[in-house]
Amino acid sequence: MIGARLDRVFTYGDQLSFLIPHEWIEAPDEGGNYLYHAPDTDSGWLRASLLSLRNISREQLHQLLKRRADERVGSLYESGDNIVISWEQLSVEDGIPICNYWWAVVHYHGPNLSHEALFSYTILRKQHEDPATKEILFLVAKLVADAQFTEPKAA
Repeated sequence: MIGARLDRVFTYGDQLSFLIPHEWIEAPDEGGNYLYHAPDTDSGWLRASLLSLRNISREQLHQLLKRRADERVGSLYESGDNIVISWEQLSVEDGIPICNYWWAVVHYHGPNLSHEALFSYTILRKQHEDPATKEILFLVAKLVADAQFTEPKAA
């Protein structure tokens, strides 16, 4: 999978874009999120949503993200101009044990606007140690951390 052909997807009026493996498809999702997965799979679903944060300084943003990383026992790091928090969460959905990997990717445009893209990648918990799952998880982590953000165009 590493070295796979990638395609850029543009979401939320082109305010957020990121790469996904070429063969992945977009699935319908309720709630205004975007959902992507490999065809004919029962595990490995990537969901993306976008939030706007207004009137926050870079320092306040860092403090907020540090607190969230500590609360979730996650990692806080930078990827290019993005600030990223990542964490894992085990849960059960419809009686099936799953593992959710989360990334909050934040881009500071300036004191009037920051964007936060929230990504989750959901797998069946029984596939947690599978080498192919680990490989795609490594790729997804890199792709979402490198998401690109664009300020909305003024009307």
